[in-house]
Amino acid sequence: MTEETEATGETVGTDAPGEDYDYSESFPLLLHRLGISLAVTTYQAGRLYIVSSNGEEIKLAGRNYSRAMGCYVHPKGLLLATRNQVLSFTRAPHLLQRFYPETDYDDLYVSQFAYFTGDIAVHDVGLMGDTVVAVSSTFNGLVAMSTDYSFIPIWKPHFISALCSEDRCHLNGVAFVDGSPRYVTAIASTDQEGAWREHKTDGGIVMDVATNQVICRGLAMPHSPRVYEEDLWVLSSGTGELGVVNSLGFQPMIYLPGFLRGLAFYGPYAFVGLSKIREKKIFGDLPIEEKVNDLRCSVEVVNIHTGLWEGSLRFHKEVEELYDIQIIPNSRQPLVVGYDQVEDFQMLFDLPRKR
Repeated sequence: MTEETEATGETVGTDAPGEDYDYSESFPLLLHRLGISLAVTTYQAGRLYIVSSNGEEIKLAGRNYSRAMGCYVHPKGLLLATRNQVLSFTRAPHLLQRFYPETDYDDLYVSQFAYFTGDIAVHDVGLMGDTVVAVSSTFNGLVAMSTDYSFIPIWKPHFISALCSEDRCHLNGVAFVDGSPRYVTAIASTDQEGAWREHKTDGGIVMDVATNQVICRGLAMPHSPRVYEEDLWVLSSGTGELGVVNSLGFQPMIYLPGFLRGLAFYGPYAFVGLSKIREKKIFGDLPIEEKVNDLRCSVEVVNIHTGLWEGSLRFHKEVEELYDIQIIPNSRQPLVVGYDQVEDFQMLFDLPRKR
């Protein structure tokens, strides 16, 4: 790992982790056929990876960010949560011909600005109109980014009695519906700092933001709620299960051999992040560890229409934990430009185009 820059928390370097990854033969074929790439974050290794394919091989391009967490790809750009900032990148494919004429890049994301939040443990991020909304585990709720303040609190669970810098329930995930945050996940419905740790095996909840009510209980460290094809999908991380939440509770669809975190959909496919468990004090003694001796760190592809496994990208050694996965649609080889790369960002300029 290279030295971290003081201002941005980004480190210089774009190399993927050498040969410390492999993939099923189906994985590059699937990405290429769908015409997509993936944005994958790992806070443990401090990277944002862009995973792309030429149809035969997978290419990993990494940008190093301190504690890269939630990521959100939208039509105009990309958001990325880091240790003390939420970064905004703007799509600028019109610059490719000028600055990268001899490459195969087909999309470009340029660093635009950053919200400096302080270390509030931002997890998932998203957009509500033009407002950036994030989950702050430290402040137990949803917060909006601001140009005037560190952040603006906009919602907290009914059982949290005060707005304070204490991780009381470990709120972590948010699902957006029609451009607004609708569902959240938390490790437990507790109201004392760190109390959620005593309930990690069966205290997990899913809440409806609109009603501020718990709609599902009894999960093992749930993460990554997502609404897709009118279903509310949730990862029961501690049991290694992907499933849906409905009137019957949590309905598992498939079991995968890892601590689940990071979920994205495209067509009939779910892209699921799996992690090993390094922090035994926090994440140890979970049901998934009783099922599997050797947890994997990977991106697994599941066909949600058939329930069948379709492919895998597996990390080894350097990368042990993933956090988020996002789909970059209509792009087989996108480029994300970082802050400190002299060869691109420092010499890349985007001006208003003449009408």
